[in-house]
Amino acid sequence: MVRSSLFLTVGLLLASSSWVQQADAQQQCNGYAELCSRTYDKVSYPTTHNAYAFDPPNGLATNQVNNIPTQLKDGIRAFMLDAYNAPSGNPNEIQLCHTTCGLLNGGPLSATLAQIKTFMDANPNEVITILWENAANLKPAQFQAVYAAAGMSPYLYAPTKGTAAWPTLAQMISSKKRLVNFVDSGADATVPWLMAEYDFVFETPYNIPKGAAYPCTIDRPKDQRKPMYVLNHFISGVFNMQGSSISIPQPDVADQTNGPDLVSHINSCQTTFKQIPNFVAVDFYQKGSLTETVAKVNKVTWNGIEATSVKNVTTNGGSKGSGSGSGSNAAGSLLTGKSVAAGFLATAAGAIALFL
Repeated sequence: MVRSSLFLTVGLLLASSSWVQQADAQQQCNGYAELCSRTYDKVSYPTTHNAYAFDPPNGLATNQVNNIPTQLKDGIRAFMLDAYNAPSGNPNEIQLCHTTCGLLNGGPLSATLAQIKTFMDANPNEVITILWENAANLKPAQFQAVYAAAGMSPYLYAPTKGTAAWPTLAQMISSKKRLVNFVDSGADATVPWLMAEYDFVFETPYNIPKGAAYPCTIDRPKDQRKPMYVLNHFISGVFNMQGSSISIPQPDVADQTNGPDLVSHINSCQTTFKQIPNFVAVDFYQKGSLTETVAKVNKVTWNGIEATSVKNVTTNGGSKGSGSGSGSNAAGSLLTGKSVAAGFLATAAGAIALFL
């Protein structure tokens, strides 16, 4: 009888411990317990501008250094992607490109969605957002086909008809509808999960020359306030070629851009708009203090997850390790002159082809 009672007690303790662990896991929403009770529109999300544009390293049109699986691991929860027709002409595929696929080709959307699905399958308490620039004016049905083929349909969030209220992150996680998609043009009612961005979100100006002040004005849709907004916080230089100019990302100053300048820009825009920036979009997120700064916006204690150093990521987009480093260790100082030259020549060739 004593032995039976002991086994029963141990069993109850183990069951209780398992229940507590599950409860603790459920309390974490996008990495923070405090975010679970907040509605989607009251949370700020670390966002990568042109998230797919990480290869070739240091190319003229390269906006990131780490690939998307690494970005997800590092705490990025919203991704800006650009949609183009596939070079093959396949109507059931979408290509991720920057300006043109000749300048920078980020590969097929199906591959990126597979990476996002792998992360979401393994991390059930994370809400992810994709902000689409529909550069080629693709139809919603084309997005639908690619997402369905990638197995993303169970995750797609669509707003409830007749209500403007957003669910909490906990509710989205519980329902498993935790992949939010906005598109800047071309949305229609046939694909309700592909939401018209400017019905919900406004954006600050995105064309910020190096050395210019960071603006807190409404750029798109022009002078129209919305419940959420994108803080576009990335600067560019200008590359002139045959009478035309191409905006060039600025990795060499990203520590300053994504550090003190980001904090100042956020504070200024919060004062101007009287609301938090929901999508804080940067280039070269591994530099500066993006996730720490966004945690402060959300009024939570930063979880201390630092961005992965570029030395742990291969140039073809595969991860070589799980090591991490501070932003000051990344990008320019770790890339050799040879890789810089190769990246520059690769995208320069694409740029030249645009004008031939």
